[in-house]
Amino acid sequence: MVADPRIDLTNGAPMPSPGQLLYDAIGRPIPPRPDDPAWQPPRDPLEGQSLASVAGVVSREVPLVSVATGWDVTMTREAYGDLVIGLFDRPAQLVDSVMGDSRVQAGMASRTGGLLGRPVDFVLPRKLRDSDAAKECRDAFVDCWPVMSTEASLSEMQNWAVMLGFGPAQMLWDTTSSEWAIPHVLPWHPRYTYYHWLYRCFVAITMDGQEPIIPGNGHWVLHAPHGEYRGWMRGAVRAVAPWWLARNYALRDWARYSERHGLPMIKAKSPSVGDPLQQAVWRSQLANIGQEVVFHLPQSVDPRTSYDVDLLEARDTAHEGFRMLIQSCDTEITLSLLAQNLTTEVKEGSYAAARVHADVRQALLEADARALSTTIYQQIARPFAAMNFGDADLAPRVVWNIKPFEDDLTAVQTLLQFSQAIYALRNAGLEVEDVERLAKDYGIRLGPLDKVDPLQKKAEESIAKQEAKESLEKTEEADAADGGAKGSAKGLRQGQVRGQSRGLQSRSQGEASRKPRSAQGVPASEVPGRSGKGTG
Repeated sequence: MVADPRIDLTNGAPMPSPGQLLYDAIGRPIPPRPDDPAWQPPRDPLEGQSLASVAGVVSREVPLVSVATGWDVTMTREAYGDLVIGLFDRPAQLVDSVMGDSRVQAGMASRTGGLLGRPVDFVLPRKLRDSDAAKECRDAFVDCWPVMSTEASLSEMQNWAVMLGFGPAQMLWDTTSSEWAIPHVLPWHPRYTYYHWLYRCFVAITMDGQEPIIPGNGHWVLHAPHGEYRGWMRGAVRAVAPWWLARNYALRDWARYSERHGLPMIKAKSPSVGDPLQQAVWRSQLANIGQEVVFHLPQSVDPRTSYDVDLLEARDTAHEGFRMLIQSCDTEITLSLLAQNLTTEVKEGSYAAARVHADVRQALLEADARALSTTIYQQIARPFAAMNFGDADLAPRVVWNIKPFEDDLTAVQTLLQFSQAIYALRNAGLEVEDVERLAKDYGIRLGPLDKVDPLQKKAEESIAKQEAKESLEKTEEADAADGGAKGSAKGLRQGQVRGQSRGLQSRSQGEASRKPRSAQGVPASEVPGRSGKGTG
């Protein structure tokens, strides 16, 4: 018989649960306080908010009058320590210095410009696509979009979000210059922010005191793609800064190496025994050497008493170490910012490798687009709709069209191959029952289709109609030719009949003229030379 592990064999009572044993060992926890502001259920920041009062608030930022520039290993590590605990003074200054590097600027321009340079669509929520109020809100938002979300402000927020993990900004409302209340997004330097661990929120240090950053309340915007809580730990500065520092050191050392070895040293030879005055003149000439110099080198029969000049050049390949280190740093920086290194690593022209790198780049671009679109909808579009239309749910979504340019050609080629496969199956005697479902399995959207006759059948019908038309035309031409011949014979016969009748009529008229008029019904007495009586 197997013992039940849930029963205490000593007394037959049920065994306590692991939770009960833990409570017995360390005690039961105190029930959490329901009024702790850091641990509350999520709610809409616009709920119960008077946007009219928020619209007039302007938070004054502390001027940036001093910035650290001479970064070394020790300062970088101290900035890392501040970043881990949510203090962003030195980390933000480190980002400012890192952004001055040419490789970092190129990577950030590719990532930020690759997103903001794409066309923008304004989409209504699915449940409000037939709402006239939502359409009116969208039209107003589209009209105000160039003013309230300039590329400068969006790119600044995006750069901080990539490098530091978050990009704060405040909205300044313009309620006088247009029929709509327009929020202007003004980026806030993260140097004057920190994370409050007890309240679990970002705090902005202003000239008027400290102010909690509440995203989406109509005044603050916080673009945090990796989340508000410790999202800064995924900022690219932690991966970029070491390679940026090593790259600067390598460039400095290479420049010093080139300064030393790029201009070879002059090796002067003078006799150990000779005229002291002549040697003094020789040393003076060497000390005052210029760019274009001519040496007078006295020679003697004995080479040991002659003067000579030679260049002492470095002939090793130690300088290649600087180049290789800088290339490695460039690659690591590019990987940290773009998640791929197509321009620095793929050198064989491989299409497969280029396709893989392009897919990684596209995935990163799509992630950035989704994060920025969500931030704009929740923290800019919804306050705009609530301020101007009284309903935040009418806000449209901003969607960047980031479809790769080669996707259209790929889709056409896929559809062509799919159609050829269906045709080949049909010729083999197999018919696909659900073509649309099969196409969906291969990522093809056929859309609405109408069933029509195949082109081959249409061509056969067209040829048959053309042949019937030509046959009918030939028949009509033949009938027309036969009708003309019959008409000529008939006309000939009618002409002969008419001629005969005219001839008979002429003869009858001649005979009538030769008869006496009495014969023609005229009295004989009226005929000249004749009378009704006989003559003697």
